[in-house]
Amino acid sequence: MTTKYLDIFLREAHEHLQSLQTKLLVLEKEPGNGPLIHELLRNAHTLKGSARMLGFEDISVIGHRMEDFLKEMEDGARAGDSATIDLLLQGTDAINRMTEALAAGKESPVDVEKFIAAFDQGLSTAEAIADTQGSEQEVVLDTVRTSVKTLDSLVNLLGELIINKKRFEDKSAELKELGRTADAMLPAGRIRDFQQALEEDVLYLGYIIQELHAEAMALRMLPLKTITEGFARMVRDLSKAQGKEIEFEIRGDHIGIDRLLLENLKPMFLHMLTNAVDHGIESPQERLAKGKPAKGTIRLSAHHEGNSVVIELRDDGAGMDPKRIKETALRRGVIDRDEAEMLRDEEALYLTLRPGFSTSEIVTDISGRGVGMDVVKMNIEKVKGNLTLKSQVGSFTEIQLTLPLTLAVIDALLITCGGERYAIPLSYVQETVKIRSNDIATVAGKEVVTIRNVTVPLFSLAAILGLEDGRAAISGGKVSAVVLKQRDQVIACSIDSNQGTSEIVVKSLGSQLKRIRHTFGATVMGDGNPALILDVPDIFTTAEGTSTVGLRRALQESQQVVSRGNVLVVDDSITTRTMEKSILTAKGYDVTIAVSAEDALEKVSSAAFDLVISDVEMPGLNGFELTARLRTMDEYRNIPVIIVSSLAKDEHKRKAIDAGAQAYIVKGAFEQGTLLDTVEALIG
Repeated sequence: MTTKYLDIFLREAHEHLQSLQTKLLVLEKEPGNGPLIHELLRNAHTLKGSARMLGFEDISVIGHRMEDFLKEMEDGARAGDSATIDLLLQGTDAINRMTEALAAGKESPVDVEKFIAAFDQGLSTAEAIADTQGSEQEVVLDTVRTSVKTLDSLVNLLGELIINKKRFEDKSAELKELGRTADAMLPAGRIRDFQQALEEDVLYLGYIIQELHAEAMALRMLPLKTITEGFARMVRDLSKAQGKEIEFEIRGDHIGIDRLLLENLKPMFLHMLTNAVDHGIESPQERLAKGKPAKGTIRLSAHHEGNSVVIELRDDGAGMDPKRIKETALRRGVIDRDEAEMLRDEEALYLTLRPGFSTSEIVTDISGRGVGMDVVKMNIEKVKGNLTLKSQVGSFTEIQLTLPLTLAVIDALLITCGGERYAIPLSYVQETVKIRSNDIATVAGKEVVTIRNVTVPLFSLAAILGLEDGRAAISGGKVSAVVLKQRDQVIACSIDSNQGTSEIVVKSLGSQLKRIRHTFGATVMGDGNPALILDVPDIFTTAEGTSTVGLRRALQESQQVVSRGNVLVVDDSITTRTMEKSILTAKGYDVTIAVSAEDALEKVSSAAFDLVISDVEMPGLNGFELTARLRTMDEYRNIPVIIVSSLAKDEHKRKAIDAGAQAYIVKGAFEQGTLLDTVEALIG
């Protein structure tokens, strides 16, 4: 197996395991939620199938047993009580340990036979899992620690490299000009040779800068979810042990934060969460007596605010008592009596940030709030951030961390338009599409396209931005467009090309460029060139008065390019569809991917395919139903369909044939040659 497929499987497995753990915690609170059980069933089924396809039988066996349990729950044959949820969480933990071992190239720590025996009897599976935490810790710690100051210096040096690269380019151009005007005393040939060698050096320098820039940014930034993935499980276990009812929420965990800050935040947030459960959130009886809901809430959230990223940890528990905080500070010698009398209540909260205030005694006095907070404050100040405390006795406590946006990373769609590169915040991007001339209609004098059964106004992004050439690049009779959303508004904007998504570091434009329309910042790309970050709300405002007529005519005049040997691969497993696409593309087939049967039906309505390859169990319509639907369509009545599934019973094969499929391949017996032979036999 190639490393590529292992990496894809590990990423997919991580997503399914996180989904299983998160949704199981929700299911424990909503045991009758049928759609949720079905989603969990799909997670387990896809995980099982992907593992089986790559030969990871032990993972497949545990995934299969979890799938059986969930199927029984869906059919009403098994109760979705806490005991069942505990077992399924243990199954999730076991597979997680096995995938960690795979990633580290080590033996699995799980005795599968012993695990299944305990699992089937409803007993603890702990004895079936070897204690290898020490070795796993070595993998986790396979990193380099450094200071934020060092990282700042590294980024600054990169800036100097970029500037010097430009100087090299200028000198190279100057040398080239000298070569043209050289006289007999200065042989032109030698100058040209030197100039070519210098150009090669510049190219190599550019490559090094690109790699160094990417590594430095990766070293510096990590998503908040890096430290939050286990928080929900921890809160669930702690609250259950104490007989408390707590709803834990995490919002904005995709936002990037400085790596060193995250490293220091995790133990602090763990401590604060523990105390929020232990001392902050009251028991159901106490909450009801105070007129509160029996269930408490703890929320960890992150969001962009102006030029900053704000992280908040908030609970609706007993709150921080300023009077008790001042008494504790006096007793510990942190402040004197005069200062205590002058402090307002909101100012008293910040006494918890002072060195010497945090002691084990204070855990009892003020519910543990403030323990280690001076360390968090110190680390935030290193990156020029800020910490704010808010609380109301008997109501809530909130810790707010504000970090500068220049250290933040956002996900963005990278595009080209009018010969320039731009970045669009992914939060505003609904999707990207290819548009043909017959996709465009005119309504009230403006061009529109229909996307997912919704009529969407079509604009030229180049025209909105005021670029000299307002035409979008047309290729193969199609034009690329990005569909933007803002609240309940949606528009499509034609662009030259879609260059994929990327995490980008946001830089402010500075006072000189603040008045430039349609942009709110910039980023430096891997090659050292800047790209403006588009202000989507401003684009919506400008679009209202922009003419859109002309794109359909331009498309009609362009040359249509028709391809042959088109294959549609339908599978909700990223591992399976990536393997199948790789196999087919290597043999010259044009492959289009669909992530569900519904997605496939949408794609066949706008494109012609010579062959369809489909999984069976997918969200929504299954593969048999998709095949039957295709057979009702005139243009797909005779198009070959191959079913590739982990379902291996004869009844499933009969269902495939009855639905109209020409071939059935079992994932467990899947071989590259089998798929290619079948495809070639059907379409050549």
